[in-house]
Amino acid sequence: MLVITEVDKALVSLLATYTYSTERVQVDLDPPNKDWSARRSGPVLNLFLNDVREDSTKRSANMIETRNEEGLVVSRRPQERTFMFTYALSAWTSRPEDDHALLSAALLALLRQDYLPEDLCTGALADLARSGRPALLRVGGLLFSERLATELWPSIGGEYRPTIAITVLTVIPAGLPTPAGPRQTEPPKFVFQDMPRDALDVVQGPDPTEPPGPDGNPQRVRQRYRLSKD
Repeated sequence: MLVITEVDKALVSLLATYTYSTERVQVDLDPPNKDWSARRSGPVLNLFLNDVREDSTKRSANMIETRNEEGLVVSRRPQERTFMFTYALSAWTSRPEDDHALLSAALLALLRQDYLPEDLCTGALADLARSGRPALLRVGGLLFSERLATELWPSIGGEYRPTIAITVLTVIPAGLPTPAGPRQTEPPKFVFQDMPRDALDVVQGPDPTEPPGPDGNPQRVRQRYRLSKD
C-alpha cells in the first residue's frame, strides 16, 4: 500500500487537469529550491510535501473483526489510523502577476472539491473512495504553525513565494491481525458468590450451537440459578 505515492498522484492529476479547463498545467513534486527553479521551463505549480502526521483525535481503541463465511470471528486487528499529508503549493512563472493568476486558478479548482475525486485515485485510495470513505481535502489552512510557514523557504534554500497549504486526510491500516480463539462450543457461564448466604449464583448465556435469531445475532436466552455450597 503506497499511500503517499497515491496521494501524490491524485493531487497532481487534480491540479494538472482542473486548474485550467483548456490546457494541462505542469505540476512538480520536487523541493522548490534554487537548483529546481533554475531547471524549470515554463509555468509550473510546485506541490511540496512538507509534513506527515497522525490525526490522533480520530484514534480508536476498538478492534476490527474479520469473519469467515459462517459469520464467525477468525481474527482481530487494531483500528485504522487517520493520517494528514500537508503540501505547500506555489506557482512559478516569469512575472509575479502571472504567479498570482496561476495560483488563483489552482485555488479555485481545489475549493470545488471536498474530497479527492474517485476517478483520479488509484490503488487503496481508490478502494476507500469506492467504499464511501474518500480522502478528505482541506485547503488554505496553516502549515501547522506560523513558524513552519516562515522557515520553510530558507530551510530548503528556495526563493520565497506565496503558498497555499493543502492537507489530505485518509485512513491507513495499522497493526497485524491476531487470530481469534477456538470456536466456542458451550454456553458462556458466569459464577457469582453470595458470601452472606454462602451460595453461588450461576448465569448462563446463549448456546453457541443454536441457530441465530432473526437479526443474525445469537439468541439472547439467559438461565439463572442458585447453587448451595452445602
